[in-house]
Amino acid sequence: MKRLAGVTILSLLWAGARAWAEPRIVVDSPAYDFGSITNGSELRHDFVVRNAGDADLTIDRVVSSCTVCLQARIERTTIPAGGEVRLLARLDLRILEGPVSRGLLVYSNDPANSPLVLELTGTVIPLFQVTPASIDLDLTEGPRSASAEIVPLTGLRAPLSRIVSDNAEVTGELSPEGPGRFVVTVRPAPSFPRESEVAHLTLRSADAGDPPCRVTVVVRNPPDLELIPARLRFQPLADPQTRLLCLRQHGAAPLILLDVIPPSEKFRCEVQPEPDGSSYQIYVTALQQQSAGGWSGQIILKMQDQSHRERLVPIPISMDN
Repeated sequence: MKRLAGVTILSLLWAGARAWAEPRIVVDSPAYDFGSITNGSELRHDFVVRNAGDADLTIDRVVSSCTVCLQARIERTTIPAGGEVRLLARLDLRILEGPVSRGLLVYSNDPANSPLVLELTGTVIPLFQVTPASIDLDLTEGPRSASAEIVPLTGLRAPLSRIVSDNAEVTGELSPEGPGRFVVTVRPAPSFPRESEVAHLTLRSADAGDPPCRVTVVVRNPPDLELIPARLRFQPLADPQTRLLCLRQHGAAPLILLDVIPPSEKFRCEVQPEPDGSSYQIYVTALQQQSAGGWSGQIILKMQDQSHRERLVPIPISMDN
């Protein structure tokens, strides 16, 4: 066989072919229409992902258009040429109703088709009408309760009578409200933590054949002193950058803001009290930070309680790399 510089022509042709080898991602049915379905459970669907190319296909990540209701998992992230895997999608119908369209973006090393878009569409028919759709329980002014009206849209063999909460700090009580209507009232426990949480209630009848009704409760119970955001982030830039820090007070004895102490002369702080007299907007400006990448420090809020005792509240700040 003829050789060129010690390398056969056949080996050169083989090397060239390998240099042009590429993966190719294919899903034969990228759009799945699940039709009309009630919202009493979870929908599961498997997309079959094939590699129609001649090099390994690598799935970098799968991104959902709705991180709350649509989750996805792929069996393997590397698919050899000619191979296939399942991408398992789970759509939580319990929090949806009406026309639904959700998508998954599949990022891979296919140079011609990344991301690949997968879709789940259909119509979700509610088993219950819940008004409001979720219960907002705002505890900023102290303990309270909140309610929602429940109307079954399908015939129940027995009335709703039991409630199960996935959060031990939130309890519910059911009461009838006329023919075919119920009211659920939720209350927080006295020990409810000073933070915001989401609880889920499941309402059932005494008949195991009746569908459950699920209600979402959003509880807001911020601390007496709330800082939004909890950390200020800046970029290492020469130009001035301004960030807004909101100080909210919810307790019965709010503190007085005496001063804002920056970490250095390269920061400026401007305080603007809000009309309620206990909350503040603080504008923090960073100057000439072009060489401060990775730096971190604190702004100190000097505050005073009603007994004239001072309290220092640190606010972390940082410079991104």
